Amino acid sequence: MTLWFENHNGDEREIAQVNTWGDVWQAIDKFIEECNARKPKGANPFVSYYSRVWQSGERWKIDVGSHTEFFYTDLPYDMTGDDS
Repeated sequence: MTLWFENHNGDEREIAQVNTWGDVWQAIDKFIEECNARKPKGANPFVSYYSRVWQSGERWKIDVGSHTEFFYTDLPYDMTGDDS
């Protein structure tokens, strides 16, 4: 399954192949770390204080607090919390 990032212009790009929701969260954390590493010295890093997930068409939309940028995945969502 795939994880995409949508920037503030609405442009999407694939950022990872994922098999579990644990993989999704790890890939998002890695993406945020890499983005923060590219910021100029002294710039405030992005910190995610919350996350929300909801269905958007055939995919799941993931909000990590940026207000204008989102992640999407086509990985099935297990409401039971069993990520095996």
